[in-house]
Amino acid sequence: MTGSRAWRFLWVVALAALLQACATAPQTATGGPEAERRYGERLARLQAADHWAVHGRLAVRDGEEGGSGTLRWHAEPAGARLDFHGALGRGAWRLQVSPGEAVLTLADGAEYRAASVERLVAEQIGWAVPVAELSWWIRGLAAPGERARRSLGETGVLLDLQQAGWSVAFDRYRRFGDELMPGLVVARRGERLVKFAVRDWTLSAGNAVDG
Repeated sequence: MTGSRAWRFLWVVALAALLQACATAPQTATGGPEAERRYGERLARLQAADHWAVHGRLAVRDGEEGGSGTLRWHAEPAGARLDFHGALGRGAWRLQVSPGEAVLTLADGAEYRAASVERLVAEQIGWAVPVAELSWWIRGLAAPGERARRSLGETGVLLDLQQAGWSVAFDRYRRFGDELMPGLVVARRGERLVKFAVRDWTLSAGNAVDG
């Protein structure tokens, strides 16, 4: 795979974190007992909202390389679809994930398939990316299964997080429906940066997202 295509594919895959584990991560936290209680309630509500969609602007950078564009991400228990369109329509791709298969389609029609997103990473990139964490981070939650260090606001929202070797900051919380959701998520690891500015959130339980 060429360098430019590998770069694009890396971040497609990194955003395709679809694990729905229910375990609680071992964590240390600051924020006090009331913030902890409210965070636990928020975690339970967002886990119950198993159909969700988010729309916003994604920017990624690795040293001097990078790019940005619009991302629409639809997720439900049976799978997910991510659609990306770069500036002036360049660099478009679609990723569809269902049980037992992940399919990436690029703007030029090229397709990559594997039994899982994790296998796509191993086969096409070979880089260590936070595949299992990003679908949690984008919702303002620490991912399960990885020890995390986090700080909470008084209302129980996550403000910053150290997990899987990444530093993640959450900002611009605002209400979408009945839930406070982060309007800006910024993840950094060395020279690598993933930044997602949210335009809209839809959260629901038991109703399929628009296809």
